[in-house]
Amino acid sequence: MIVWVYDAGNATKVLEGFVVGKDLSEFLAAERSLWSRFGITPVERRLRLRTGNEVRCQEIGAGPPVVFVHGVTVAGSSWVLLADALKDGVRCILIDRPGCGLSDPVPDGPLRTPTEFKRFAEELVPDVLDSLELDAAAIACTSMGGFFGFRTAIAHPERVTRIVEYSWAMGTPMRKVPVMMRLGSPAPMKALMVRMPINARAVRLMFKQVGMKRAIESGTFDDDMMAWTLALMKHTETLKSENDNNAFITLRGENPDALFTDDELLRVDMPVLLLWGDEDRMAGEHEARVFASRLPDATLELVRRAGHAPWIDELRY
Repeated sequence: MIVWVYDAGNATKVLEGFVVGKDLSEFLAAERSLWSRFGITPVERRLRLRTGNEVRCQEIGAGPPVVFVHGVTVAGSSWVLLADALKDGVRCILIDRPGCGLSDPVPDGPLRTPTEFKRFAEELVPDVLDSLELDAAAIACTSMGGFFGFRTAIAHPERVTRIVEYSWAMGTPMRKVPVMMRLGSPAPMKALMVRMPINARAVRLMFKQVGMKRAIESGTFDDDMMAWTLALMKHTETLKSENDNNAFITLRGENPDALFTDDELLRVDMPVLLLWGDEDRMAGEHEARVFASRLPDATLELVRRAGHAPWIDELRY
């Protein structure tokens, strides 16, 4: 395991082995600007997994360990607001999922069936814990990250002390699959979407469709967050990887084979806190209550006037 921090003058050397053939200077500059707003320079690690791939891990804070697993088409720094709020009592371990941010590609990808993705999701967090020499940790997750969190708890309950799920979790039924997600599921459309110009207007539209309208329009999702998101999509392989490795959405909607079964969720016997925005367009209060009822030890808290990223709606600078 190699520990390193930002090297503003030599990004290519510092990041050798993470993303090949990409100019990362703009991405790093945007990320430094995002973290510097809070006066934080996270400690970074390259963690080698059993697959031989490496994931990028950023850490801040001290206390009980919590592994943060982000949602679709973002990376670990998307948790910046929450990590800053928790850093005085929590060891925040923010990972870039494989294929996202500055992590290596998905091993043995692309993953295009639920079975392949389940196996991948079950082993990621335990591999991270092994690399950090941790027996167990809590998991904080959102959206796609929730699939990883709950699949870890199903397969390796002894490695998970508790789960905090922010928003709807992939693997649970949606209220309605956004049209853009369904239309983007066929292979030709995935290839086209990766080639489309990325700009702030497109990002705002995409995020509004998944339930972040209030965060966008209120300015809580601010210019620094937008600059980081744009740089991530333009200068890393995140967008392509997330399009390539998709076993969840079809033209008809959710793939039923990717959903958690009742028997699987009964194995999640550690405490689970569901912090669910009541304006989350992926799934609302009804779906949240049904999901909570399927878990042995779940507490549901509806976050009022919050969407798909409730910690962004709640927290203010």
